[in-house]
Amino acid sequence: MADYRTEEEQIELLKKWWKENGRSTVVGAVLSISAFTGWQFWNNQQRAMNEAAADVYQQMTVADEIPGGSENAGVLAEQLRKDYPSSVYAVFAALQLAREAVVANDLPRAASLLVWSLEQQPDASLIPLISLRLAQVQYAQGEMDNALLSLSKIKDSDVWQVPSAELRGDVLLAQGKNDEAMASYASALSALESSADPERRATLEIKMSALAKPVKAAVSAGNAQ
Repeated sequence: MADYRTEEEQIELLKKWWKENGRSTVVGAVLSISAFTGWQFWNNQQRAMNEAAADVYQQMTVADEIPGGSENAGVLAEQLRKDYPSSVYAVFAALQLAREAVVANDLPRAASLLVWSLEQQPDASLIPLISLRLAQVQYAQGEMDNALLSLSKIKDSDVWQVPSAELRGDVLLAQGKNDEAMASYASALSALESSADPERRATLEIKMSALAKPVKAAVSAGNAQ
């Protein structure tokens, strides 16, 4: 009887625990199952969306290579931005449209497309490229402060260090900040490997030399006095 009573007590304790906790346990289990099922559904949905976006992007690139197909390519690019804005293909399409806008000298449209690309929160590896292109457009528009702001988003990127430093020098020079421009050019030059990009190296050396000449001229004039 003692064992029986002990079993009865255990059962009563189990019933009491179930009454107090059983519902939450079942709900928790159901939620866990639902979360897993929901994740699978979301994952499948994302995969399907990316595949569809990739298909449209492929059509766009093919159309762009066909003579007279640029208009159709533009339509497909806009479709990507409208229907699949969160996909990397939409960002690639926007970059393509922005490049074409620059060629057509439609700088406001190019800037708008590049800003849109950043607003989609693309992969971190794309942010330096987009920011540099946006800064280039803003520099061409005479928006120097905005260009510097865009360049400030290019951080810890060895690949983009040289072009971003050179462009920063151009912007600072346009603002009349010659000393800062010289420092930025020097930074770009020092980041270049000795055998890398001789054309860019020559360009940087010419810019630095041009900046140094007024200083030498001023010193010479002062000595003459």
